[in-house]
Amino acid sequence: MQWTLEVVQVPVADVDRAKAFYAEQLGFAVDFDVRADEEHRFVQLTPPGSGCSIQLAAGYFDDMVPGSLRGLVLVVPDIRAARAELVERGVDNGGVVVTEDGTSFRPARDGDALDNVGFVHFSDPDGNQWSLQQISSRGPATHDLAATRVLDAPLEEAWKAWTEPEYVMRWWGPTGFTSPLAEMDVREGGTSLVCMRAPAEYGGQDMYNTWTYQEVRAPERLEFVLDFTDADRALLPDEAIPPGVPRAVRHVVTLRPAEGGRTELTVREFGYGTPDARDISRAGLEQCLDKMEALFRRTAD
Repeated sequence: MQWTLEVVQVPVADVDRAKAFYAEQLGFAVDFDVRADEEHRFVQLTPPGSGCSIQLAAGYFDDMVPGSLRGLVLVVPDIRAARAELVERGVDNGGVVVTEDGTSFRPARDGDALDNVGFVHFSDPDGNQWSLQQISSRGPATHDLAATRVLDAPLEEAWKAWTEPEYVMRWWGPTGFTSPLAEMDVREGGTSLVCMRAPAEYGGQDMYNTWTYQEVRAPERLEFVLDFTDADRALLPDEAIPPGVPRAVRHVVTLRPAEGGRTELTVREFGYGTPDARDISRAGLEQCLDKMEALFRRTAD
């Protein structure tokens, strides 16, 4: 059984004013405008390319407060072009913003990845709130992960765990693994090389990764892509990468001051193709962060 959402009611105080906004300013197509009598009327409009329409009504839904609708989303392939069209049409908006945690937004910068996380927010004359969201293509669902720790270190000291070799080598790698090398080049466009060495019972081999940085905002945020390489930074063949793990794993690291001079650390990883691959990676990350916690706990003692 297929269930298709066809119409959403948008509560407005003045149907003519709202119709003019949606049709003339936003460019929605007017499907029909029906007046049953002096008190009852409804107008249906459809966004360009949409399979779902909106209705503006008078006399039918008196319990819906005008301007109370929230969370309506229009999907566009290019958020910057869509925002430019809003400006051209005279629609007030907050500009292009991106979200990193699903709850807060910041202004988009050149070079930001915008798919799924790029938005423009605006309201109709009654205050009903809309968002444009960029989704340029709909690929297969991915599985992401996040882990959080509170470190016994101030923000500037915790930042060193991600930027200075002597710190990175003390926590990189899950339980039982060591890190004999960390060549750090922490700047936007820079690439670090890190190595983890397996314990003897697991073969003792060295495994290399590069971290290539898209954003470096000391001491609060790092965004980088982790690749699988050899000691010379050459990419490993695809078949050498574990099943379900992306060719390049996007990481976002955020640090925030916490009570008592400590630091809240959150690490997010994106793009795993299967729940199993995500869960294995989560387990490894958790063990790395356990080592990082212990590093600062010993320093604090």
